[in-house]
Amino acid sequence: MKRYVFDLDNTIVFTDLLNNESYNHALKELGLEPINNSLRITRDIIFNKYPHLSDAEKNVIIAFKQEYFANNLDRTYANNQLLKLLEVQNLEMCILWTSADETRVLAILKHYRILNAFRNIVFSNKSNIIQDVEKICELFGCSLEHLIFYEDNAKIIRELQELKINVIPISKGL
Repeated sequence: MKRYVFDLDNTIVFTDLLNNESYNHALKELGLEPINNSLRITRDIIFNKYPHLSDAEKNVIIAFKQEYFANNLDRTYANNQLLKLLEVQNLEMCILWTSADETRVLAILKHYRILNAFRNIVFSNKSNIIQDVEKICELFGCSLEHLIFYEDNAKIIRELQELKINVIPISKGL
């Protein structure tokens, strides 16, 4: 029996637009220029562009970003195909695997009314794919060949494929 492992950002819910808006809102609040040349702004991108930021300023940017994001979830949009799949799957067969911040994840799941669509949520920076897959197999009580991953990150997709794991690449075109 197949077990399903879903990524969240840009897989179940497309978040790039709001993510970038949120970071640029936070930069504006600190009087800094926005970043407009990135598909997805990350903390690393901001901290590299503004290396002079103190730890306190970095924390303020993150807090402003998270608040703006949580208050504007209507600026995200769902991958309706995956939402429909989640509706028909037994939650015992679904795990969410995400590198996103827990507070943001829970806000997105509540917004889309899918908080209870998963057996477990595995939070990971996804730097050790083998270790994460082993943990997921343990949670499901299954072996690798039973897993189907839904993922948008090309690097992670390649790593899963190298492990001979069934992965369905997600793109914004879906």
